[in-house]
Amino acid sequence: MRILFVTEEPIRFSGTMVRGGQIHVRNVVSGLRERGHEVSLVDWNAEPDRPFQYSLTPRCRFVDGPSRTLRRVIDVGNSIDPDVIVSKTRKVYLPGLLATRVLGVPHVAHVGSSLNPPTNGFVDRLDARSFATRLRAPHDAYFVVCDAIGDEIRRRGVDSERLYDVRNAVDTTRFVPDPDVDLPETIHERIEAVNGPILGFVGGLVDYKGVFDLADAIERADSEPTVIVAGDGPACDRFERALGEQGIFLGSVDYESMPAVYSAIDALVLPSHTEGLPRVVLEAGAAGRPVVATAVGGVPTVVQDGNTGLLCPPREPAALASSIDELFLERSPAELGRRARELIVDEYTWEAQYDRYESFLEDVIA
Repeated sequence: MRILFVTEEPIRFSGTMVRGGQIHVRNVVSGLRERGHEVSLVDWNAEPDRPFQYSLTPRCRFVDGPSRTLRRVIDVGNSIDPDVIVSKTRKVYLPGLLATRVLGVPHVAHVGSSLNPPTNGFVDRLDARSFATRLRAPHDAYFVVCDAIGDEIRRRGVDSERLYDVRNAVDTTRFVPDPDVDLPETIHERIEAVNGPILGFVGGLVDYKGVFDLADAIERADSEPTVIVAGDGPACDRFERALGEQGIFLGSVDYESMPAVYSAIDALVLPSHTEGLPRVVLEAGAAGRPVVATAVGGVPTVVQDGNTGLLCPPREPAALASSIDELFLERSPAELGRRARELIVDEYTWEAQYDRYESFLEDVIA
């Protein structure tokens, strides 16, 4: 197949990246190329590092970025004659779609986040409406990362036959129970000094990730866990004050070092108010760590309540505290973690995702 990917994110094929969406595009493009497909990429990138990258650098992410993307995709399409175009992020959905109508090939909109994000103020509400409007355009197919997002799109009138669940994936050879990566000695010493169970929180420190619900839950929990926080964001200072001595803040951690973070914790906690299918629950599961999470988006497909982790309702710190206590006082975290790794290895490897991409793209092209 000749496949053209389009994204507004800069993709690096050498070096490391942190954002899950970037890692997804890089791995899928590389994996499908290794399987013999002719895969090209249009991204917003000042420093492309592969000959199959047709990057551009917009002066502005609004208007200029999408309009220049449209022209670039048409130019590249006329050059490589793709069988299909896959648009990965919201600002390139419409340029990708319009380009396919010029080129006469099908268009796939890849959707990795909820259509119902939390909104705080006019700008957020406008962005959410814009996102939903772009997805109501007549795309030929939608690749979603979980059934929950598929259901949101279906409720907006899209035929089920145009929905394909590609899921997310994780490197199960890198994220293992006993990785060959260590944390810096100063951090290791702080963790070694902890008495009692250790929870990990990995992600952006913003309100909708439920970080203040987590701080409230930790104060209520009888198991008295310590929370290792890997991430940064606008809520960092307030969250650090709220956790006090029960928090160890690592800041943004290089992706190559993340296996060591999971190795240092007993369980991951994800108290989000909204999610798609978050990369962190796959990484934790692959590392043999159970997850305590809110039952939002695609999380319950991986965090199976009582089997690979524990679930609770969002925005309920008391329920989150009860689940944390149940895990550490009544359950065996190691056993739940063992079953979590079995699930991830069976269903969420990159090779399994490449299989899904090949099958679904062939169907869309046909």
